[in-house]
Amino acid sequence: MDTGVSDHGIEIIGVDPIPGTSRIMGPWKMTVFWSMASASALTPLIGYLLYPLGLIDMLIAISIAFLIGFVPVGIFSEMGRTIPVPAMIISRKTLGYASSSVMSLIFTFVNLGWFGLNDITGGLILASVTSSSPIIWISFMAIVQIMLVLFGAKYLEKFYRYTAILLVFSYGILTYLLFRVYRPDMYAVLHPSTAVNWGSAIGLVLAFSILAWAYKVSTISRFARKREAGEPALERSGFFMAPSIGIIVPVYVMGSLGLISEAAAENWNLAAVRFSGLGSIGGAVAIIASIGASLAIIHTNSMNLYPATADLLSAIEGLFNKRLRKFAQPISTAILGTLGAVLAYAGILNYASGFLNLSGSIIFPFTFVLIADWFMMNRHSANSADFYSIPKNGLGNVNLAGISGLIVGVILNLIHINLLNALFLYVPQDIFGSLAGTAVFILVLKAVQKKQAAQEENRSDTVAE
Repeated sequence: MDTGVSDHGIEIIGVDPIPGTSRIMGPWKMTVFWSMASASALTPLIGYLLYPLGLIDMLIAISIAFLIGFVPVGIFSEMGRTIPVPAMIISRKTLGYASSSVMSLIFTFVNLGWFGLNDITGGLILASVTSSSPIIWISFMAIVQIMLVLFGAKYLEKFYRYTAILLVFSYGILTYLLFRVYRPDMYAVLHPSTAVNWGSAIGLVLAFSILAWAYKVSTISRFARKREAGEPALERSGFFMAPSIGIIVPVYVMGSLGLISEAAAENWNLAAVRFSGLGSIGGAVAIIASIGASLAIIHTNSMNLYPATADLLSAIEGLFNKRLRKFAQPISTAILGTLGAVLAYAGILNYASGFLNLSGSIIFPFTFVLIADWFMMNRHSANSADFYSIPKNGLGNVNLAGISGLIVGVILNLIHINLLNALFLYVPQDIFGSLAGTAVFILVLKAVQKKQAAQEENRSDTVAE
């Protein structure tokens, strides 16, 4: 995977198309990759956020979120296989070059927010089990994550695959200790303590997991085997489903553990729970398992930092001349990793719920509008080179249809629409707003195309005369 992608092991390709010799990842590796990316020590937080639902209703909410999210995720997987570039590069056609660059900067900071949330969670775990300062561990993990991302997708995939067993084993031990020491009341865990707002619960799961990852999927699927004519349906469906299955399985498992841990130990963060009365050997095992579980932070945060780097480069790659271009990716990674650690120091975990809702309100309409444009304009006709020429006119920098759909979707996701409160009890507002924004995009695009066709027809008539 080194040809044209890496220099001395450091990934330098940035957001350029991935060469065919480096596109070797198959469905199984993609499933493991996204499972490890999704299996963060922060993932049990979903059990805390949805604790009033009880375990059964939480699992139903996760299942519905999966049914909503697996198609968009699969489309982004196909997108990366078809045109091997990140989604933010594809969005240059959808939103316009300049508008896409602005959104790339916004998503850079969204990914940094995720980085900070995960980093402080891991820092608190390690500080708890070692009785030391979280700042030490936040800094340590940030350095490790920066180093991993510097080596890029090739080594991230290997790291995920080779450490997956250790992570599963660590959480298995912690789960055993939770049930042995705290003996959770499963009857109470299974039943809700409040009426379920399904729209809010499903929206939270989507923003926390499957749709939050969707646009990032092509960042990795661009390294997957190229889709060929006559590809077997089973193999194609494997590539389509691999990322969403990988993402959702840890949400089921770790979300459940977070809810049970909160009920039994009053701490959703299973890796930070203190297990008393185990004796010296049992206590040592618990500490080792907690440290092993903190590996989940490194897994997930590497896949917050890696797309953040791609997003930033999508916005600023033009600032680097040819001589400096190969340094753009490693420099951006180091800067962004440092900024993410600063957010962790600043206590972004205190704003987790608000951050999740805000990020979903922005990411969802972008996701749906980009998918609509992919099917209407780019799926069969575009090639990689189309996305790299900087337009010399305003129309190429600002796409009226894409911007209109995105703005409408974000506004409808953020404002209170009292008339639709009954609907939002069952349908996430972010999904409603995003679909409405997509409809606006389609209508405006059709109107623009009709106007352009009329202008072309008038020119033809003029020439004929």
